[in-house]
Amino acid sequence: MDPRGFPTTLPEFQRVFPDDAACARYLEHLRWPNGFTCPKCVKLGEPYRFAKRSSVVLRCRACHANVSLTATTVMKSSRTPLSVWFWGAYLVTTQTPGQSALQFQRQLGLSRYETAFQLLHKLRAGLVRPERDAIGDQHPVEVDEALVGGRTRGEGRGNHHKTTVVGAIEVRTRRPAAEGKKQKRIIYAGRLRLRLVQDRGAKELTKFVQENVANGALCVPTAGKPMMICRCWATRTNHWCLMETPKEPRLIFQ
Repeated sequence: MDPRGFPTTLPEFQRVFPDDAACARYLEHLRWPNGFTCPKCVKLGEPYRFAKRSSVVLRCRACHANVSLTATTVMKSSRTPLSVWFWGAYLVTTQTPGQSALQFQRQLGLSRYETAFQLLHKLRAGLVRPERDAIGDQHPVEVDEALVGGRTRGEGRGNHHKTTVVGAIEVRTRRPAAEGKKQKRIIYAGRLRLRLVQDRGAKELTKFVQENVANGALCVPTAGKPMMICRCWATRTNHWCLMETPKEPRLIFQ
């Protein structure tokens, strides 16, 4: 168990959260560590509990307002049992390589693929910190955009019905290996930021960079490509431009 009392191993998780009731008690303790407080009348006291209801709802004895334990969480308005949500959260946060929705469905024993996909999508979205830091304060950043979508036939040349995705990723460098040990790949990927954009124009791309990349970040053109799209303050218009010579880093964010 970690200092917060959360299980860190599989046997501990099974012991702490054996059923839906244990999961509900954990949620209630997180939300009201000093006891139930009605969000409507702000009165402290033991709530009324619905023993025969499948949903986790508490009722204030003073104002009779109903309060859901899953409100304001990714589990809001979900009919999936709490134990499935907790198991899903444990799998998502402990498996480093990640997993597909199909694997998620098999591990949780879900009958429908759509349910597994929705749970996985909500859990991943819940892992994103709204106040997360901008990247590039300590490492160079690669910025590039791509078109995502399949082939289209019978619509002429060019790109049709594809989505533009812009990304920025930190380029980190490993320390030299100790004597006698094999050196791993020196360059590896750090923190990543992705966003769907309406187009590849300067306005959309510049907004993405300003919101996700730290001021003064050093940009390295994408490896293996002769040029990349980046913001260059040295240009007369201060718009996005094509930068060549991918082997040399350029200072682009001020």
